[in-house]
Amino acid sequence: MTIVTNRENRAHAEAGADGPVERRLLDERLTRSERFESIGRLAGGVAHDFNNLLTAILGYTELLLSDRAEGDPDRADLEQILKAGRRAATLTQQLLAFSRRQVLLPEDVDLGQTLAGLREMLVRLVREDIALSCDIAATPAVVHVDPAQVEQVIVNLVVHARDGLPVGGRIQIGVARVARSEIALPPDAPATSAEYVRLRVSDDGPGIPFEAQAHLFEPFFAAKELGRGTGLGLASAYGIVQQSGGFIAVDSELATGTAFTIYFPAVSAASAGAAGPPTADLAGGHETILLVEDEDAVRAIVVAILSRQGYRVLDAPTPRMACDLFDLHGAHIDMLLTDVVMPGMNGPTLAQQLVHQRPELKVLFMSGHADLAVTLDTGNPNMSFLSKPFQASVLSARVRELLSRTSGGGSIRRAYASPGADPSVSP
Repeated sequence: MTIVTNRENRAHAEAGADGPVERRLLDERLTRSERFESIGRLAGGVAHDFNNLLTAILGYTELLLSDRAEGDPDRADLEQILKAGRRAATLTQQLLAFSRRQVLLPEDVDLGQTLAGLREMLVRLVREDIALSCDIAATPAVVHVDPAQVEQVIVNLVVHARDGLPVGGRIQIGVARVARSEIALPPDAPATSAEYVRLRVSDDGPGIPFEAQAHLFEPFFAAKELGRGTGLGLASAYGIVQQSGGFIAVDSELATGTAFTIYFPAVSAASAGAAGPPTADLAGGHETILLVEDEDAVRAIVVAILSRQGYRVLDAPTPRMACDLFDLHGAHIDMLLTDVVMPGMNGPTLAQQLVHQRPELKVLFMSGHADLAVTLDTGNPNMSFLSKPFQASVLSARVRELLSRTSGGGSIRRAYASPGADPSVSP
């Protein structure tokens, strides 16, 4: 686990790289890393199962809402169910972020522009007795990250700083491009780049107690008083940073303040800010969709949603049965909508087989975690990804948008978030 505290930095400087204190600190980091890995596996597994349940809950609730007119006495109750389901979905996403099993859709992003775009919202997020300032270097600070997730990291760190200033104070956020030689890399941090982008969120609050610093990124760790927050903000930030190839350092002194500093490998600014695909008509359609999903509840709600939109849906609980359906109806199938992780054969392998037979086939992957995440070729408009849990409206919009795209070439590539993952079985 690549977390560095100010205590460790001081001990490293005093003892030297090969001293007994340094060896003890490395042992502590190894133990901490193993503990985080165990917690992450548990959190990821629980979140994955809950995502499937929440997909059904959110989907059926939205279908019921669509049948209720304004003023219907049941509508208010259904809206509360939908609201609670969305909150639960947010919690599972934070668990997946901590466990590094969240599906990320990275692109080249200028963190300076990201911070500039968030500034107005962050000002509203903090209280009036807190002064928030942003320092953005003129040099482009481009990194390869999921833009939505890195925004969440910034928000989580600002919220943590805000809650650590009960009587007001100052929060400073800075983004800058720095050389590797200027960074005190932790021993287990891979030196993957000659330059890094530094994102720092600091406050002048009371600081974090010494005994709490080693536990800051553990899910549900009580860094605040009881009832304040979910205990997942820092944990999810840690997971997103780790999964994005970065590392995080914590520097805190009692009565002085706290700084969280994140480093991401810098990339060229050439492709930052590239435009995404055009927005398509979100209406239903008449096309034929082959649905492959091993969870019965998810498969049933997806069939219900798409059938209401006018699509013809052929559903299969296993990839093998999907291949049989494709042999019978392949000439009339317009889209493959498939889960990623399934027993016997995973979604990307199934897609490769079917796309080989019909290159113009559209493919929409869906998953709630990234043990077998799909990395899409940016130049291939025939493929897309949908993260679980999703609502009926989001599924309908993504299906229509993909079917409306102009066909093009491309290939399916797989990226394994967990080293040694077996692509043929579900974890």
